[in-house]
Amino acid sequence: MKFILFIYILFPSMLMASNLSDSNKLFNFAESLYPEFFSPAGASSFEFDDYLVRYYSETNNYIGTKKNGEVYVYGDIFNGLLNVGILSDYVELDTDGDELLSELFNERASDVQVQGKGVVIVILSDDLKGSRHQRFVIRLASRQTLLIAHNIDLAPRISNLSLNDSIEFFGEYVWNDKGGIIHWTHIDPAGKHIHGWLLHNDIIYQ
Repeated sequence: MKFILFIYILFPSMLMASNLSDSNKLFNFAESLYPEFFSPAGASSFEFDDYLVRYYSETNNYIGTKKNGEVYVYGDIFNGLLNVGILSDYVELDTDGDELLSELFNERASDVQVQGKGVVIVILSDDLKGSRHQRFVIRLASRQTLLIAHNIDLAPRISNLSLNDSIEFFGEYVWNDKGGIIHWTHIDPAGKHIHGWLLHNDIIYQ
């Protein structure tokens, strides 16, 4: 089966990401390589029981990962539910996100895809200039602070956000003198930018 070849042979390189971004990059790669199984590309990821899943309406197939890292596909072409391995077989897990973010801040670097986790310490008003952005500040375990600018014209707002809430993120880092900004926490409708996301209370916003 072609998908088995995809899983076991055709990964050209190891991808670095967090657990969620591992799954999303795996899904994106499957979409680009096997559109006959996984179309349309750019479907939203969602949580279902212990799975992170994408459903493809044109082909009526699913691809998903369990929280323990197992990878599954589901559909008639796969004769139902098929386990095709585990994420760690194919994807190199990310190094410490806080360490990378500290390096980017010290080097005044920008436009770098990053992932991490922090706690909400300030909730700001929305930025209404141009595309609307929900804004809040998080503090990492390293004590570095980041402004999250989440595009709510392209992604759902986190409606129940509170101080001290935990936030996981996958987006693009932009340097500033306060610690940095994270944006692109959403799906790119044009498909030209890496899809980002926020995770709050086990719900993915992208």
